[in-house]
Amino acid sequence: MKKLFVLLLVVAFALSSVFAAGSSDAAGDSKTTNLRVSWWGGDSRHTPTLNAFAAYTAKNPSVTVSGEYGGWDGYYQKIVTQTAGGTGADIIQIDQPWIADLCSKGDVFMEITPDKFNLGEFDKAFLDGYCTYNGKLVGLPTGTNVNTMLVDKALLEESGIDPDTVWTWENIITEGRKVNQKNPNNYFNAAPPDHIRFWFEMYMAQLAGCVVDENGNVAFTEDQGTQAFEYFQKWFDEKIVAPFSKTSIFYQKFNESPEWINGQYASAWTWVSAMERDMGERNMTSTLLPVMEGSKNSGVLMRPSQIFVISNTSKNKDAVVDLLNALYFDAEIVEILQTSRGIPSTNFGVDTLAAKGLISEAVARATNEGVEQSGLPQSTYQMSSEVIQAMQDVIDEFGYGRLTPREASKKMIASLNETLASLK
Repeated sequence: MKKLFVLLLVVAFALSSVFAAGSSDAAGDSKTTNLRVSWWGGDSRHTPTLNAFAAYTAKNPSVTVSGEYGGWDGYYQKIVTQTAGGTGADIIQIDQPWIADLCSKGDVFMEITPDKFNLGEFDKAFLDGYCTYNGKLVGLPTGTNVNTMLVDKALLEESGIDPDTVWTWENIITEGRKVNQKNPNNYFNAAPPDHIRFWFEMYMAQLAGCVVDENGNVAFTEDQGTQAFEYFQKWFDEKIVAPFSKTSIFYQKFNESPEWINGQYASAWTWVSAMERDMGERNMTSTLLPVMEGSKNSGVLMRPSQIFVISNTSKNKDAVVDLLNALYFDAEIVEILQTSRGIPSTNFGVDTLAAKGLISEAVARATNEGVEQSGLPQSTYQMSSEVIQAMQDVIDEFGYGRLTPREASKKMIASLNETLASLK
């Protein structure tokens, strides 16, 4: 896996997938194949995707492609409903943690086989680790995604902090508190409730190996959970982050917060595939995430930006396979999509964009740093949406001050055990 990313030292954030929309009919064609593709994103993803499908249908005039796209909010529930009813699009963009939840409902996605796709272009370990369910390859990664931390060096310097600081869990507090001390309207880190969960998972991975192991067992003790919550209590007490009453409004969309846009938060955890969107007009750079000395698992995640799956209810599987192959292996379409879904997950995609200078240096550097820092994949159980929600519910109560660190640890363990029992 890491060999592929050596190439990215010169390259960066790119293609990372391929989605849906655009249409074109040949005049006089008596038979037209209509394909539907669904995805979430913003205009930076919608526009190149629509243009990519326009290019495809221009070459394949007997095919039309309808894009079903929008924002993140409500997308997962829509896919669950459509999958249950057999009304999903032909090609569906899903988030990696949804694979187990969706596939557990039955044989809902077509198996991806080497007779239909050049699987040698993808890293096998990546496919096996992230795109497989019960030994069956059910999707293809749109790109490769890793965690990073955005920092505003100017704001750090204004706050009396060395802008080139290498961040640790300890100096996030000792240095980070200077931001709010300098200006009570500013904070070191933009951390809505969902980001505190990501930070918690990373801290716990370094402390205990993971939150939930491969056997579906809680991996940390009550004392370890208490230690983690005591640490994050300092984030609120020392005003490293703003109160949940302020940040919860921007759950899963921190980049839309006026405080973030106006440069009042000096840093943020994010995914490389979203870093340029999250930076917006701000002059920011990326830096390494904190890792405890001696940790066996950094907790820094590396996984697909998204995954494309083919609905088993599709009546046009041959046409769907051809379209999906074009998204990955048609040079013109790869160039149109560029980095709208992150770093390409194929050698072909990386090489194509690199040759044209279409991979940003900032994203390339952040990707390579993230790959070097990346830890162990999370277990299928830990990525379950029900487990994620169980963690989030406790973190929300803690963040609003309704639970002490030990109470939060006890409640999270109990809630996780109850949730995991229902999944086994």
